Amino acid sequence: MNRKFARRRVLVVEDNPDQARTLSALLDLMGHEVRCAETGYAALETARSLRPEVVLLDLGLPGLDGFEVARRLRQEFGAALRIIAVTAYGSDNERLESCEAGCELHLVKPADPKFIESLLG
Repeated sequence: MNRKFARRRVLVVEDNPDQARTLSALLDLMGHEVRCAETGYAALETARSLRPEVVLLDLGLPGLDGFEVARRLRQEFGAALRIIAVTAYGSDNERLESCEAGCELHLVKPADPKFIESLLG
């Protein structure tokens, strides 16, 4: 992996433990500080302590879904926080809803690791 980019604080919000571990390990190899949350409520709590620069957000979360998490994160942290949807949801309506909720970008799984790396640079 390319280490020329700055180290970022990244929050991975993913309810699938295998996917969360894989993405977290990849980001760690890239040199980033990474924390994971498996639920929407845990994501909000973790964001308050981590103060992430970037959130990679699954939208299909149990309980508080990713759309609502994005809205709350955007309200609490403002425009300085990059929120990127990384999800199995790929319809035009879901893309529009994620944008309206505050996501800057909507990636459909599996997301290209090199593209994710470029987004964090």
